[in-house]
Amino acid sequence: MVIGGPEIHAGYVRRLFKAEEAGKITFGRIVVIDRDASCPAASLVGDRVRLEAASWNDWLGQNLSRCDPSDHVVPYHWAPHVLLDWLASDLSARGASLARVTELTEPPVRPPVLRETKAGDVALSYAEWLCPPACIEPALCPHTRGPKAWSLATQLAKAPASFVFPCMHLAYGVATIPLSAIFDVRDRLVAALGRGDIESDGPVWIGSASHCHGLAARVILKATA
Repeated sequence: MVIGGPEIHAGYVRRLFKAEEAGKITFGRIVVIDRDASCPAASLVGDRVRLEAASWNDWLGQNLSRCDPSDHVVPYHWAPHVLLDWLASDLSARGASLARVTELTEPPVRPPVLRETKAGDVALSYAEWLCPPACIEPALCPHTRGPKAWSLATQLAKAPASFVFPCMHLAYGVATIPLSAIFDVRDRLVAALGRGDIESDGPVWIGSASHCHGLAARVILKATA
């Protein structure tokens, strides 16, 4: 599932096919989600590429929970925290509520770059420079030419009261979030709510992150049933 159909994501679709041709990955089909039915990715529609003309939140809310855990999501680099919105919808159907905390506190990880978004989330990055969207985040940083001694996704996952959807390089410059990881976060939150752990500990952080960049929100979760 490719979130967004601009030219850069049309390029991701092409890269996935090239990776398959090279024997790096295998897949059945690709679904591109974009509200613009004439977006650049529309030119790639065929036997194995489908375009769903819908808003990201609507499509994810209606379909993601029914997808196979072996599927992958290719996120949009500059998108809102769409997986958090999906999580709120999915938890609501499971007897729980999720709400953003309006007043932000110290994030669980403090990389060099921190920016608050219009939605009240926090954008985090270890890069104080402009990275190419298709960067594979190798062990040696292409910008610094030195070892990459950080992993934002790993640090967020290890921080107290913090859960993260990890976005890692899959092949040929395309990073994905496995649905198995998305469902794992959902299931651990549901289990923690059932034990009463989250309510006693207070708000938690929900993030989506690669090794270098991420988006996190401080939320309150409560059991409603």
